[in-house]
Amino acid sequence: MSETNTYTFEVNPMTCSGCTKSVEKALNNLGGVDNISFNLENKTVVLTTEKTSQEIIDAIGKTGKTAELK
Repeated sequence: MSETNTYTFEVNPMTCSGCTKSVEKALNNLGGVDNISFNLENKTVVLTTEKTSQEIIDAIGKTGKTAELK
């Protein structure tokens, strides 16, 4: 069984609900990601996953955004 981790990423640019929807869709398509929550003011996403942080960064990157582990 894989270990589940909770990560916080800063995502740029992330300024509107459209941004959060595209990131959420990419994470859901990746699979194995739960409890996704966004904070537009801080430009962060917090999630629980068995994936590596790099897999998450790569998935977010496919939306044209950058992600940095906080």
